[in-house]
Amino acid sequence: MKTAIKPTLLLNSKMRRFLLFALTAGIALPLVSCTSKKETSANVEPVVVETLISATESWSGGSYEYPKGQAQMTLQRITAQPGFKTPLHFHSQPGIAYVVQGNLSCQTLNGKALQVGPGESFATPQDSVHFCESVGDQAALVFVASAGIKGQQLTLPYKK
Repeated sequence: MKTAIKPTLLLNSKMRRFLLFALTAGIALPLVSCTSKKETSANVEPVVVETLISATESWSGGSYEYPKGQAQMTLQRITAQPGFKTPLHFHSQPGIAYVVQGNLSCQTLNGKALQVGPGESFATPQDSVHFCESVGDQAALVFVASAGIKGQQLTLPYKK
């Protein structure tokens, strides 16, 4: 049989109202003071979530498999000047990329190709030898997120 625990401190109704007011003000005032009028407008969505990419395989058709070991997430900002071409390489972990500016042209050893520009995303190839080149007259700015393992290089050179 459970016994109800009675509080040792009884609050009268005025004290309860005061505590409720103090708690509400303590939470609401910092929020209101840090929020601009634009963000509180009834016409503005408080948050918009847009999935830019969701993939189970890379742009070259390879499926993903997470490497074994201590997981390490990495986000890189890569700026490649026009004409820069990576050497042949591969990645042992899954990744995704988002092109902010410029254009990229990528190709695998077996001839699969990808052309991407500003605002486009792609799933990077895993264990597939490829290269990418910054094409056009503007530097390519690309964000790349990788799901690798601690201590392992994200980009590995291809050795024939």
